[in-house]
Amino acid sequence: MAIPPLDYIIQTITEKRFLVHSLYSENYLTEVISRKEVREITKNLVYLTLNLPKEKEPIKYLKAISKIDIVDVSKGITKIDNNPYVWTDPLNFRVIVLNVYEEIIKLDTTNQEIYSKNLDKLLSEIDEIFLNTKKDIFTLENYNLYVFDEFWEYYAKRYRLNLFKRDKTYFDAKEIYETILFTREKSIKKLLIDPNDEQKLITFFTSNSETTAIKNNIFTRNWEANINQLTKDIIEK
Repeated sequence: MAIPPLDYIIQTITEKRFLVHSLYSENYLTEVISRKEVREITKNLVYLTLNLPKEKEPIKYLKAISKIDIVDVSKGITKIDNNPYVWTDPLNFRVIVLNVYEEIIKLDTTNQEIYSKNLDKLLSEIDEIFLNTKKDIFTLENYNLYVFDEFWEYYAKRYRLNLFKRDKTYFDAKEIYETILFTREKSIKKLLIDPNDEQKLITFFTSNSETTAIKNNIFTRNWEANINQLTKDIIEK
């Protein structure tokens, strides 16, 4: 499979009955996968993909050297152009869970009753997260956030947050002044970043824009805990 959140789904539903191999770890953004690592996946029956940019070459190689079944578990989700990070939206994640469950049952019907119960429990938890997040976000006085990346676009769209994107560059004096005026005009208090972003850049931006940085890694294995923490950080005053 592609990334740790998919591993989280499988192990939650199957109670760790499946042997799972994630091609990428939680450090997806900085990882370079070798062909040797890709070849190790050929031992598995199925590869679950989310069509991430870094998956293109490994999948092409997998198709060339094996007959492994490659399954798109993002099927059924309406996507934003050029943005594959669909799982930050709880309702999209719910669709992914159902798609993954379909593949689990194909591989093991013996324990379907157990898997079905665990699926229902996981779906209920996702529904609860969706509703609680909606309630929490609606307490905000301002829905504007700065971002350097597009990772949270689906989350923002679901909860009607306004994301203002800035390039990961330093600013000249004029840009600094304009940024300060803009953040005051839009009442922007938070900058949403990936943990891999350069600390000097973050410090420079926050000190000149009067914002607070929120670090969030969407590739973290425990999707539920990560979404809950993201929401908590956004609404925190």
